[in-house]
Amino acid sequence: MNSFKTGRNWVNLLLILLVVINIVGDIGNIAFWDAVPSSRESLMGGRVASFVGVENALAAGTVILAVVAIIYVVSTLGLLKEQKWAPLLVIAISIANRALAVFLYAFNEAFFRWFAWTIILLIVAFLDFRRISTNP
Repeated sequence: MNSFKTGRNWVNLLLILLVVINIVGDIGNIAFWDAVPSSRESLMGGRVASFVGVENALAAGTVILAVVAIIYVVSTLGLLKEQKWAPLLVIAISIANRALAVFLYAFNEAFFRWFAWTIILLIVAFLDFRRISTNP
């Protein structure tokens, strides 16, 4: 489809792409934790293990990321329809996800990469929300 005919602009398309990459990253992280036991260090060294126990940290981390991924899927559907609530949902779940990460996971290099990624996602989501809000 031609983006000029659909009224879609590059900010919306970029946000959709970033959210889809985020979904793949969250699901990929779950798969990585499952496939590579040494990668679970962020779970075992963080507060997830202290809340639910070391033996349940993988399950708890998996549930958290799966819920986040599902919410991002819902936001993607809204973004595809250019719904005003969709970029706000991306902003809300991104902030909630990073806030949870601060309290639940051990700080490591991957944590800071995801933090930088979240800032980019927030900026693009805000730009898309502003665009949708100004175009009735």
